[in-house]
Amino acid sequence: MWLLWVPIFLIFMRIYNKITNGKCYSDNVMSGKVAIITGGNSGIGYETALELARRGAKVILGCRDDTRGQKAVDSIIKKTKNESVSYIHLDLSSFASIRKFVNDFKSLEIKLDILINNAGASGVHREKTEDGIVRDMQVNHFGPFLLTVLLTPILVKSAPSRVIIVSSTYHRFGTINDLNTPHSYIRTYCDSKLCNVLFSNELARRLDGTGVVVNCLHPGHVNTSFYRATTMEKLRTLILYSFFKNPVEGAQTSLYLAVSDECDQETGKYFVDCKEGLMGLKARNEELAASMWELSEKMVGLKREETIP
Repeated sequence: MWLLWVPIFLIFMRIYNKITNGKCYSDNVMSGKVAIITGGNSGIGYETALELARRGAKVILGCRDDTRGQKAVDSIIKKTKNESVSYIHLDLSSFASIRKFVNDFKSLEIKLDILINNAGASGVHREKTEDGIVRDMQVNHFGPFLLTVLLTPILVKSAPSRVIIVSSTYHRFGTINDLNTPHSYIRTYCDSKLCNVLFSNELARRLDGTGVVVNCLHPGHVNTSFYRATTMEKLRTLILYSFFKNPVEGAQTSLYLAVSDECDQETGKYFVDCKEGLMGLKARNEELAASMWELSEKMVGLKREETIP
């Protein structure tokens, strides 16, 4: 009987994605804007970078694989004729790499209008990094936390500016208990996505009045290389390709938050399909967000002068 329900579910998923899929209709030109996109060499990140480059923005990709990063840069330049696309090495599983990325960016002596924390991992590694943190948790939350905090002074100086954090609807099932324990891949993913939303909300509160708006989003269930590290790869390739959103569709909400005039004053919110969505109950808990922030500062080894009051 369950064999009958599987295709029914997949067909429903495809229809649901098509009906509900939001689209960024803003035609704003981004000439003069500077954007950093983590994980911009493939999937949602690549499509987001490609569209921002088409609109004239100066785009910097932060990726851990030098070959793939440069290949993405070359591809975007070829497709958009925008020569202001570049790559800086960034490995979110290494705090040293993150600090080097920030220093390399600072050396460019340019502003920063848009920071999109797009890179993520799931079902890749349960071991701990050189920093002593479960790898998936560091890539999904602690790394982006450190990166964003270190770039905040530039974002404030460049205001009005925007921080965009790609989370997931699975944040509803997360907890911030035992974040550095090697749990199941699913548990770690859900926990990290809850941290993403809590981080977004708390950062928005701390930057209120600075001209920096901070929002997070659920891109939908997207068919990207994100799933290639899981044991479901073959099944995904054979079946799910036809039922999930494609990367262009998955990038729409990130683009909406990056370019739309409607988002100029929106901060501390959660978006789905280019409109405000309802975040989970735990994600709306201000005390939980404050606790997560304090823990994150300790885990990433933030210096006193680097903290955001």
